[in-house]
Amino acid sequence: MRAPIDPLLAVSNLAGPIAGSLLKIDGQHSFSARFFALLDLGEAVLKYAAAIAFALVTQANASQAVEVVELFKRPPTLGKIVERLRKILADSSAPTMWPMNLVNEAFYRQNGKQTPAARYLFEEFIAIRNSERGHGAQQPEGYYEERYVKNRSILEDIALSTDLFSASLVHVHSIDHHIEQYSYKVTRLMGAFPIGIAEPIITPKKVRMHSTCLWDKAERLLPLDDFVVYRFCKHCSTEHTFFADSITDNLVNLQSYPGSHRMDAKRL
Repeated sequence: MRAPIDPLLAVSNLAGPIAGSLLKIDGQHSFSARFFALLDLGEAVLKYAAAIAFALVTQANASQAVEVVELFKRPPTLGKIVERLRKILADSSAPTMWPMNLVNEAFYRQNGKQTPAARYLFEEFIAIRNSERGHGAQQPEGYYEERYVKNRSILEDIALSTDLFSASLVHVHSIDHHIEQYSYKVTRLMGAFPIGIAEPIITPKKVRMHSTCLWDKAERLLPLDDFVVYRFCKHCSTEHTFFADSITDNLVNLQSYPGSHRMDAKRL
């Protein structure tokens, strides 16, 4: 008989926001709680993919940049976020360099057809989420058990098998210079627990202190700006990752799925 897989090991190569959302599911005891935690995982998957695309577009000042900025002036619905992501993916003028190639590969095949993950997330998951979110556990447990069992393996497989979600996520906590380049000390935001990396990242790329970035394990860093941040949480007195819910000139409203927290913070 095959030994059970340690849940912490299974998510060790997933970006923190995805890993935390996945681990949260098994911490719930009722099927209704597990089902709604599963919806959180699906939302985190979509918002994380969108955040990477939004960061690339706004930093490149691409054709969709103004629309992305306008989108977050008020908290957008998940449907609006996905709609903007799909427009970016369909825009031939949008950036195509790393890590946008990973976003494209997650949702579209080379022949232009959607991947199974895209078909499920863009259509079926959004419909399930919209019909169930906000109603609470008002149905019998059997109702939620059926939906949980049907969707758990699909979402888990998307999270664990999509290269986009295993790209290294890091937080910059120290900046120095190294032979006309920048030297960054970072914390690795992968799996269940943040871990400091002993060796600095040496790169010509300039990023701000406390930036949360995708890293290609070489020289390339993509700051995710305010879309995904690693901050101290005043509710639980620990540091963890948040998604932006809305962004104004001075403040960003943040949401954490693993912690079920929301808070306002000053923009970097």
